[in-house]
Amino acid sequence: MKKVITYDELLEKIPNKYTLTITAGKRARDIGKGAPVLTKVAKKDTIVMKTFREILDGKITFGEEKEDDINDQE
Repeated sequence: MKKVITYDELLEKIPNKYTLTITAGKRARDIGKGAPVLTKVAKKDTIVMKTFREILDGKITFGEEKEDDINDQE
């Protein structure tokens, strides 16, 4: 039996609840359309559970530029 995923665990990976929702939603749609799952999951996991496991494993992140990258462009 796999461990239950909590909202707080997901917020540790993506700290903004709105960004977390958008990121998870986009990834869940991609998986629903046939994109390969990037982490090990159980067959009976739902698409949303697969997405959450990817986020917890660090396979899915959100795009945020680091300050060093912005300064290098100037």
